[in-house]
Amino acid sequence: MFTPERMHQINVLVFESEVDEVAKAIVRLGILHLVKLDDQEPWAENLRGFEAGEIRSKMDRIRGRLSLLMKNLGIRDLSIEPGTEIADVTMGDLGEMERFADSLERTIAGPLERRADVRQKLERLEAIANEVAPLMELGLPIGKTAYTFLDLHYGEVRSENVDYVRGKIAQMPAVVLSLSKRDKNDLILLIGLKSDRLKIKRILREAAFDPIEVGEEARKEAAGVKGELAKKIETLRDDAAELEREIARLRDENGARIAEYSRSLRVAALLLRVKNYLKRTRKTFIFSGWIPAESRREVEKEILRAAKGRAIVEVLSPDEIAGVKAGRVQVPVLLKHPGFFKPFEMLVSNYGLPEYKVIDPTIFFAITFLAMFGMMFGDVGHGAVLAGLGLWLGFLRGRADSTALVGRLAFYCGVSSIVFGFLFGSVFGLEELIPSLWMKPMSNVIYFFKVAIYFGIAVISLGIVFNVVNSIRVRRFKASVFDHAGLIVAVIYWGGIVAVSIFLSNRPVPTRLIVWLIAVPIVLLFLKEPILALIGRRKPHFETGVGSYIFESTIEVVEILIGYLANTVSFIRVAAFSLAHVGLFIATFSLVEMVQGKSGGTIYSILILVLGNIGIIALEGLVVTIQAIRLEYYEFFGKFFFGGGVAYKPIGLGQQPGREE
Repeated sequence: MFTPERMHQINVLVFESEVDEVAKAIVRLGILHLVKLDDQEPWAENLRGFEAGEIRSKMDRIRGRLSLLMKNLGIRDLSIEPGTEIADVTMGDLGEMERFADSLERTIAGPLERRADVRQKLERLEAIANEVAPLMELGLPIGKTAYTFLDLHYGEVRSENVDYVRGKIAQMPAVVLSLSKRDKNDLILLIGLKSDRLKIKRILREAAFDPIEVGEEARKEAAGVKGELAKKIETLRDDAAELEREIARLRDENGARIAEYSRSLRVAALLLRVKNYLKRTRKTFIFSGWIPAESRREVEKEILRAAKGRAIVEVLSPDEIAGVKAGRVQVPVLLKHPGFFKPFEMLVSNYGLPEYKVIDPTIFFAITFLAMFGMMFGDVGHGAVLAGLGLWLGFLRGRADSTALVGRLAFYCGVSSIVFGFLFGSVFGLEELIPSLWMKPMSNVIYFFKVAIYFGIAVISLGIVFNVVNSIRVRRFKASVFDHAGLIVAVIYWGGIVAVSIFLSNRPVPTRLIVWLIAVPIVLLFLKEPILALIGRRKPHFETGVGSYIFESTIEVVEILIGYLANTVSFIRVAAFSLAHVGLFIATFSLVEMVQGKSGGTIYSILILVLGNIGIIALEGLVVTIQAIRLEYYEFFGKFFFGGGVAYKPIGLGQQPGREE
């Protein structure tokens, strides 16, 4: 729990006749993190890999076609749950799937094409109607203007040519209105889109259309435009509904089959992923991977069962592997914590994944993060609101996703705020309702600042301790002493803290303390290269000369000292944001007092209180979260975090659609 899970490397040699069953066993287990054997052992570069042949490319093609069919028909993919049947997909199976896809594609091609055409026409006609509707009140036709996308034509055409015009524009988002008759001519109004204006002009020219200026008569007759558009839109909507019913029927008839085919291909893709890691000899296959130490017996037993005992299984701890010792091979990292710590594990992973041998800071991150959040956002009422929101998002929705993790984090932060709200005696900013169990921040500002500083000292000191431990665990012994967070710097830091504390208590700082805990360690840090050369029994090497070394060492020492001072002072923000939280309450209550005596003051007071509290929860909650994460990442993790770990990613069932590759 305080370090990543112990891992073992497993190396397996299996006969060709049993390799398919072994691959199925690996997928069924979902425990093995496979690795490229070439990256582990140089001799494996001369071995051939598994040859999937034509089946891989054919599977990919059919999967793509099935995915498109499912998208067009609105069919959801099935999850690959543990216990899903793992069956080989043969070329015969792929042929059957391909014939099914061919038949279904031909069947739905017409309805899909007609649906797309109807949707496009409907969308464009509705856009026309939306523009025409408000202009009806002003009288149509509309004059030409740069602010419309409509193309309007008003004039006369011979009566026998009206049907010709209507027929020509039938496939276009356009409307022809016969407003009245004049002898052998019809007075018409044609409304189309400017994008189709060249086509419309050609059609009108062919029909011998005679444009006329807009007059009062046209304005009286133009009210029919809206009705004509509505009729055409209603017809298109009926057509769209009929097509949707037809597509729904096809979905009901073929949905189960296509979803099952898709899941079978995804399971087969998992098997091919496993086989992609295999290396081949004349009659056997070899593969290598990593498993949690606690799963060793289970994996060995299942592989031997699948291979009918015809396999050689070798399990090694990282300490037994030369590549791991040399730093050439990385052990995958699995962080395993109780469910409470999962949201904090997410935040740690956002910063980076720790190396295999070092301390996993998740638990310490959780404790310090909640403490800082509670101190900065300490209020019973606000904490209860935040906890309630987090309870719904994280626990009551019944979904395990990233949103649920954020919800659980909000719930834990809300509980911490409630605890510190009781300690501070604050309920929605009202400090008279309950007594404080610890202190009132605004009445104990200097004391609160001291608490924040000493809390920061504890966090930074913990980071230094972790750095020393990590350096020893990964055998970087020199770094454990001379690093920016090594033992020497720790002595300087703690000596400085003691000296400042004595000075602030108006007592003289002992000279011995300054000499032995501050001055001597600074000199040792300054003389790092000569000391390391003496320990290594070699001549000191100053690459750019002694003068440059003195200058660089001086800058480095000063930078470390100033850095630790800045890191420590940064924790004042814990108290500062808590006081800002109280200050926002004071501002809200001041506004309430200003409006109470005025007309409608009660209503305004309630609105200010409600909106003010919502604003404080949203704004201050976000700011406090950012500040707490910043202090964790820069002031805590910056001291010890050894990133660059490789995530443990086993291949197996139980993956969501689209996540298996």
